[in-house]
Amino acid sequence: MAIRDHGCQLVSKRFVHRAPVLAVLFALFGLSWSSYAWVSLQAGSLPFFWQNSTVNFVIHETAHPGTSDGSDEAAIRVGFEAWKKIPSSRIDFIELTDATSRSRTDWRSDDLHTVMWDMDNESGFFGAGSGLVAITPVDFNPTTGQIIDADILFNGTKQFSTDGNSGKFDIQSIATHEVGHFIGLDHSAVIGATMNPFANTGDTRLRSLEPDDVAAAASIYPIGGQPGAIQGFLKINGKAVSGAHVVAEDVNGFPASATLTDATGFFQIRGLDQGSYVVYAEPLDGPVTNANFSLHTSGLTIDTGFGTTFWGSGGRSSPANPETVNVTFGTTTDAGTIDALAKTNMNLTSISANAIAPNSELMLSVFGSSLNDADTIVIPGPPGDALFVSNPTFNSSSVRAELSVGPSALPQLRSVRIFNATTLACAVLTGGFEIRNPAPAMEGLSPSEGIAGSEVTISGQNFEPGARVVFGGTVVNASGLNNEVRFTVPSGLTDGTYSVAVENPDGQFAKINGAFTLSSPAASSGDSSSAAQDPVVAPSVAPSQSSPTTNSAPVSAPATATGGSSGGGGGGGGGCAIGAEGT
Repeated sequence: MAIRDHGCQLVSKRFVHRAPVLAVLFALFGLSWSSYAWVSLQAGSLPFFWQNSTVNFVIHETAHPGTSDGSDEAAIRVGFEAWKKIPSSRIDFIELTDATSRSRTDWRSDDLHTVMWDMDNESGFFGAGSGLVAITPVDFNPTTGQIIDADILFNGTKQFSTDGNSGKFDIQSIATHEVGHFIGLDHSAVIGATMNPFANTGDTRLRSLEPDDVAAAASIYPIGGQPGAIQGFLKINGKAVSGAHVVAEDVNGFPASATLTDATGFFQIRGLDQGSYVVYAEPLDGPVTNANFSLHTSGLTIDTGFGTTFWGSGGRSSPANPETVNVTFGTTTDAGTIDALAKTNMNLTSISANAIAPNSELMLSVFGSSLNDADTIVIPGPPGDALFVSNPTFNSSSVRAELSVGPSALPQLRSVRIFNATTLACAVLTGGFEIRNPAPAMEGLSPSEGIAGSEVTISGQNFEPGARVVFGGTVVNASGLNNEVRFTVPSGLTDGTYSVAVENPDGQFAKINGAFTLSSPAASSGDSSSAAQDPVVAPSVAPSQSSPTTNSAPVSAPATATGGSSGGGGGGGGGCAIGAEGT
């Protein structure tokens, strides 16, 4: 597939096939069962997995050539850390930091799992005109699904940053997405998920994992047994529907986990906490389609010849008030059969604003086709939800409605449902909208210079529990919240001026370049660790921005290639591209 850079991107994966080892992309669904829970990289029905769930990686010594403060390496480490911190998953990583490992360029070797920038297309993945931003080649054993090797390659001809630059790709976002491929995940059709194939320059949304991402890791690398699951069949007129996207949405309206049906129409949605779930099946007819999945090694057919249908005890229920399926942790609930509705032309593909803060209001537009066939728009949420949709107007290509979000609205992903209350014809933009707390803002540091071990206070706004501080290229522990965060200047760094950033758990951040001057005790004019200094005023604060509201395009697209030694593994992985066009 030829891909061109148009300024927005698709985060996608790519498979390379070699005998006797193949490469596939594992998505958010799936373990060693016969269904495609989440979307996992698979060899036939076998999902990809690391046999030893503690995996090493190394950041090549050159890292990002356009970044001099070490924040590029910190961004990559935090990308791995996001997956490592999932409490229900045992996946873990060890970074190799010795000079020998960091200088190696033989990234294809199975003993080393490298993160590096490919500056001259040595890999062969980033030829002239390529829209790929990054890619994760994965080698695997086709008889077991075991991952033999995985590496993350960034396209050195693209522009990257760590400060939310609107014209550059966010290193941490892309790294977090690629680490998902690294552990065996394919793309996700949940719009706001980290493993969704689309992103934009300046977009930091992929930094924070969503429930669909977490469910995948918890199912492939579980701690204390498998979480709960829902299984069943999707059929239309008694015929199995293959490759349908089946979603479990919790009582708070959060897309909790999803999967694809197999060739028999069977689905198993895994990684679910105990509770009640709305379940619906939708065709992969956009914005995410079969082109965004690496399907050549799994052989899965994507069938879009049905309409979005909500599960019900009689085979289906109304999207206005769908029935729910109860799940107990560690058990699988059999939901029976979803009796799919006939295919319609109604489809949702994009939204005018993908995020809004509590205590806000706006005129929301969702776009698609045949939307004048609908008469109702719903954004589901928790009981007593503080989100209100009013005065909708419908035409063929868009629906406009007034959206009001109260101060107590729960920050989370939401789905948008458009449907006809009489015929039940429906379209859903799964996870396409997010209520998001305001981004942090930094006002200054006190002191603004000192030695290693100095206690520093950052003043500002909207700091949340669990916020981290990135000091140059080092991630440090922090404490405090709301208007103040405190941290200790790390040791082992050379004298100089360092950037400082505060990042909230949702990935939004603020950064001050040149915020702190580090000096050794001998060069210090006094005990700077205790001296009261005037706070440095931020010359430039770079809060994380919501991704642009224009239609996103894939960062990269699945592809198949051959090559390599007969004893080697295949490469399959995720990548980022910016606007794909046909082959």
